[in-house]
Amino acid sequence: MKLIKTKDEQLKENYLELHYRSIDEETKAVLARLTSQLQYVDGVSEEKHEAVALTDVFYFESVDHKTFAYTADHCVEMREALRDLAEAYENAGFVRISKSVIVNLYQIKKLQGDLNMRVKLYMKNGEVLVMNRSYRAEFYQKLNKLGRRGQ
Repeated sequence: MKLIKTKDEQLKENYLELHYRSIDEETKAVLARLTSQLQYVDGVSEEKHEAVALTDVFYFESVDHKTFAYTADHCVEMREALRDLAEAYENAGFVRISKSVIVNLYQIKKLQGDLNMRVKLYMKNGEVLVMNRSYRAEFYQKLNKLGRRGQ
């Protein structure tokens, strides 16, 4: 598969175009990845409904029976329960790191070991999240799967 990127300063919105003779396994994998990432989540911010691109979400968190989506610069309250979000977006790179947090693997800057086999996740927006040790195996399994997909 060949990738051609063209910069056009006149575009009002980015777009992708796919040319193919037949859709093989590699193309299916790319399409699945794109389709899962080009989704939006709906929530409420400052009493206004807001649609947020799934790729902009750094993590989802449940606090006092309410669920929130955090982006680089703000927070949106979600209607869905955390467990429903985990199921819905696991193929888009989201994985649970604690009872109350689901993180976007694509928004992690670095990982660092911590006490009691916990792991600190340094996010691209500067926040630091802590992964509980009971979620480590699933986290690293999904992270490794993601790494193989990108090769």
